[in-house]
Amino acid sequence: MERAAHPRRLASGGANDTRLLKSINVLTVLDVLRNTHGLSRADIARATGLTPATVSSVVSILISSGIAHEVGYGESSGGRPPVILEFNPQAFYIAGVDLGVTKVIAVVADLEGTVVSRTRLELDVQEGPAAIISRLIEATHEAIGAASTAFGAESDARPRIVGIGLSMPGLIDAERGISLFAPNIPEWSDIPIVELFHKEFSLPCWVENDARAMALGEAMFGAGRGYEDILCVNVGRGIGAGIIVNGDIYRGRQGSAGELGHMTVDPNGPICPCGNRGCLEVMAAGPAIAASAIRAVSTGSNTRIREMVGGRIEAITAEVVSEAAKQGDALAEMLVREAGRYLGIGIANAVNLLSPELVVIGGGVARAGDILFDEVRKTVRERAFTTMVNLPEIVPSAQGEDSSSIGAAALVFEEMLALGKIADLVRATGASCGVDSATETGASCGADSATATGADQA
Repeated sequence: MERAAHPRRLASGGANDTRLLKSINVLTVLDVLRNTHGLSRADIARATGLTPATVSSVVSILISSGIAHEVGYGESSGGRPPVILEFNPQAFYIAGVDLGVTKVIAVVADLEGTVVSRTRLELDVQEGPAAIISRLIEATHEAIGAASTAFGAESDARPRIVGIGLSMPGLIDAERGISLFAPNIPEWSDIPIVELFHKEFSLPCWVENDARAMALGEAMFGAGRGYEDILCVNVGRGIGAGIIVNGDIYRGRQGSAGELGHMTVDPNGPICPCGNRGCLEVMAAGPAIAASAIRAVSTGSNTRIREMVGGRIEAITAEVVSEAAKQGDALAEMLVREAGRYLGIGIANAVNLLSPELVVIGGGVARAGDILFDEVRKTVRERAFTTMVNLPEIVPSAQGEDSSSIGAAALVFEEMLALGKIADLVRATGASCGVDSATETGASCGADSATATGADQA
C-alpha cells in the first residue's frame, strides 16, 4: 500500500484521456515494483492487469529515468529466461523540513525513506517569524550540503534532489502553499512558506500539516506500510492526527481534519488555549504532563523529579517526567499513565469514528514508551466500540523524532507521482521518453489506446 498510486480510483473519470491513461499506467507499475521484489515484465502484467505491450513501454520509461533497473534473469519455464526488474530507491532524492516549537529538523532521503543526511537545529520561537524562516532555510542548506558529502567529495547533491516538503504545525493552505497559523508560535500567521523556499532553492516545494506529514511518512516508509486505513497521532507540545483512508490522506474541508487535540475529554477540565475546557491537548500533551509534575513537586510530593532538575522546578518538562518514570519513580509513572488514559479516551473516540486498521503514535511524549502505550492500549480496549478481533494495533512511530521531516520528504514523492505530475518526475531524472508529449502515441509511453478496456487501466 502506497500513496503513490491508486489506479482503481483514478481510472474511473478519464478513460478517454490518453495522458491520463499514461500517468495511471506508470503509477500502477511503479506501485507494484516498490512493493514486490524480483518481478519480470510478465509478472507485472499479471499483477496489474495491463497488457504486456503497455507494461513493456512503462518499464522503458522507468528504466530510462533510473527509477527501475534490470538486475538479472529469473528461472525459465521454457524458452528465454525472464529479465528481473527492481525499483531503484536511489534514482533521485527528496528533502523534508519539519518546524517544531523548539527545533527544526531537515533531512534528505532516498525513495525508500532512508535518510542520507540530517540536520537538527535548536529554535527559539520568541525571536519571531523572520528568524524562524531563516533557521528553516539554514537547516535545509546544511542537510543538502551534508548529502553532498555523503554522496562523495566530488558530488553535488542539488541536481539529485527533486523537491522539498515542508511540515508545519497548525493550519496550512496546501493549495496556496501558506502556513496559516501555528498555535504555539507567536506572530506566525499567513506565511508564504512554499514561495519563500522555492525562491531560495529553485526546487518544487509543498507544505503539509505536521501530523499529516507524519502519517504520510509512516504510511509510505514506516510503521504503516502495507495498511490502507491508518490513524497517526502526534503527541508533543500539542496533539494532532493524520488520517489515511483507503490509502489517501484525508484533509477534510479547508484542510482542517485531524484536530484530535481539541476533542473534549473532560468537560470540567482546564481551559485550553483554544478557549474550550478539557480538550485532549490540555490533558495529555507535553505541557500538561509537565504542569501536573510541577504542581506535585511544588506541594512536596516524594519524587526524584526535583533532583533531576537540580531543584529548578521551572525546568521540569514531559521529557524529564518520562525519564523519571522509566527509572521507576512512582509519581512520574502515575502522571504518564494519566496522560496515557486521556490519550486512550481520545483515540478510542477516533477508533469508533474511523475504524482504522492501525494506530501509530509519535511525537516527544511517545518516547515515554511502554508505560504510556500500555495505558493507551488498555483504555482503548475498554472504551472502543469494537470486538477484540477488529481492535486496531497501536504502535509507536517507526521514525521517532524524524517522523514529520521524513513525512515531508514523502510528500515530495507523493506529489511528484500525483496525476499530471508524473512527467515532471521523469524529466527530473533525465528520462529520454516523456509522458506528456502531445504528439506521441499512447503505446510509446505506456498507455493503451484511448479505447483501452477497464482491465488495462486498473
